[in-house]
Amino acid sequence: MIRLGGPVFFKDTKAAGPGESYNVSGDPVLLARKHKEKGFTAAFVPKINVNNTDLIKATKKAFGDENIILAEAGYWENLLDTDGETRALHRSRMIETLVLAEEIGACCAVDILGSYCHGNGNSKHVGLNFSDEAFEEAVEMARYFLDTVKPKTAFFAYEMFPFDITDSAENIERLIRAVDRRQFGVHLDLVNLVNCPRAYFTSGEIAKDCIRRFGDKIVSCHVKDIKMKEPSISVILEEVLMGTGNIDLKTYMRQVEGLSRPVPFMMEHLKNEEEYDIAAAFIRNAGNELGIKL
Repeated sequence: MIRLGGPVFFKDTKAAGPGESYNVSGDPVLLARKHKEKGFTAAFVPKINVNNTDLIKATKKAFGDENIILAEAGYWENLLDTDGETRALHRSRMIETLVLAEEIGACCAVDILGSYCHGNGNSKHVGLNFSDEAFEEAVEMARYFLDTVKPKTAFFAYEMFPFDITDSAENIERLIRAVDRRQFGVHLDLVNLVNCPRAYFTSGEIAKDCIRRFGDKIVSCHVKDIKMKEPSISVILEEVLMGTGNIDLKTYMRQVEGLSRPVPFMMEHLKNEEEYDIAAAFIRNAGNELGIKL
């Protein structure tokens, strides 16, 4: 079952960009009702201090009362930062994020693996990110987070990303086997697996491959669209408004709908509330054509 979700907007709320957290917070009842007004059945975890147990409990109850599942607690920082102090800080905060996900009843805590650089791991890329060393470090980090927190319901997951070893269904499957922890999950982002023209024209087959390889481990999804710049000799892929690109949305939806657990289908990276409304309408229309209730 697909559970559609995305950011909600209040006065002065700005859209989160790539690699930024969704930090709308405040009255949890009001926040949950705002999601309900948008017709969402899933939500990003609000930005809450892990030590604020009263707010965590109130938020869990408010969203539960509206039958909205909390999809993911995101910590979008560089877990491979080459500065030791910064790396230790990010890993400590990742543990706090996993604790928050567990306490608030979210499906998962998620981050990109990052990059062997100091600073923003979303935009500074090096070849070492694809090395055996990076793979082994990803395995050890996942084990460390899970063995430290010992979550019973929340999963830890790396978001698929074209600039590190999480760039293919095959590598994600290898990670699952290597990490070997029950609460290590998969965060599926089909657009992030489109990293060349061949993948651009076969995104539906990539979605099917993911389901074949690790469908039972998928705990949350991002949904967005992508377009290849033409004419162009070099490959340039850009995220675009849902429905204006080439992602095989219907195949993606069919595959996720067939999974055994309810799976959040979270929109991201759009410019404003109007664009999110347009994207949600497009996704719902596709769902109606497929007989999928969101």
